[in-house]
Amino acid sequence: MQKAGQSQRIEIFDGMRGLASVIVMIFHMAVWTVYGYSANEYKIFANPFWRVATQTPLKMLWGGNEAVLVFYIIGGFVLARPYLNGRRLDFQPFIIKRWIRLMLPYVLVIAVTVILIALFGAWKYDTIDLSGSFNVKWKRVPTALEMLLYFLGYDYNLNILSGAFWSMVQEWRLSFVMPFVAVALHRQRTWKVLAVYAALQSGVEALTDWGMRSDTGWVAQLSESLNRTNYYAIFFVMGAVLAKHLPAIRAFVREHRGFRILSAWAIPFLIPSQWILAALGLSFRVRDALLLTGLGIVLFLLLCMESPLLTAFFKSKPLLLLGRLSFSLYLTHTTSIILFVTFLGQVIRPETALLLSPLVALPVAYLWQKHVETRCIGLLKYLKK
Repeated sequence: MQKAGQSQRIEIFDGMRGLASVIVMIFHMAVWTVYGYSANEYKIFANPFWRVATQTPLKMLWGGNEAVLVFYIIGGFVLARPYLNGRRLDFQPFIIKRWIRLMLPYVLVIAVTVILIALFGAWKYDTIDLSGSFNVKWKRVPTALEMLLYFLGYDYNLNILSGAFWSMVQEWRLSFVMPFVAVALHRQRTWKVLAVYAALQSGVEALTDWGMRSDTGWVAQLSESLNRTNYYAIFFVMGAVLAKHLPAIRAFVREHRGFRILSAWAIPFLIPSQWILAALGLSFRVRDALLLTGLGIVLFLLLCMESPLLTAFFKSKPLLLLGRLSFSLYLTHTTSIILFVTFLGQVIRPETALLLSPLVALPVAYLWQKHVETRCIGLLKYLKK
């Protein structure tokens, strides 16, 4: 019975990943329009539609950062669970397999994107004009040094390639940390692990804050990059703690109907909390608001596990299919959409081409999953022999 439950939860998570990847795609399509970019970046609304779409729970439908946090929390859960079940930490094979699974497809899609920039970037820059977020993409071919940094997993000037690649760098870096956190959670009480983690997190925060004030350019840039990694690690740890205490937490949720009702009302406001708080005129740090987003996502995961209706939804065939494509869709959608808009935008309005772009982005993700991601997984299986 327990094994069946675990399998069910993984299927639900796959469906959630699928939905999150689509939300990220919708987010990029929105901010590549002038009105969407203005609403998301500056909270300046061209009309009531964009105000309502941005500063109400409707923002969950195109919350890019929020959707990335779904990946991170589920990623922390999945990475931690084997070690919480007693698997011995063998770091070198783990990190090699992690590189093949995560970074090899990333390196390959960067290589494809750079080739496309060399071929069509100048054409795009001269003929297609959308928002500032779109226009900066493919503005120039990356330098050899930038290419080397990309392949080494450093998020330097990644925005000229894609709006999605930054999170891959964070996830790769945290691959070096999360197994040790999971082993510590397995061996020690949670409060002890979290106390040590909080101390280390605060230390890295202080060090990188100091580095960002440096007059030396590369020190300031590196410090800013590591500061991001240090912050987003919080959400992986959330997932790992959830994995450790899942049976007890699920029992609590199952036994307290009032908690489920309260959570259901709170989730639509917690997940897009930074936008709701802004609508109320409250002053806040975005990073603090995103912690509320993480809490909302955890509550949502728990409700889905206990709700037959939500379980059935996330186990539906379309969402499970999107779940299988989620990693490839996340990697490829910006490249395929930009290329599509560059070509089709020559004969119709670029905004219309952008609206039609999922018709190309989804098949491209399917082909990438079938011919690239699957081969990388096959390489993993070969290494296990």
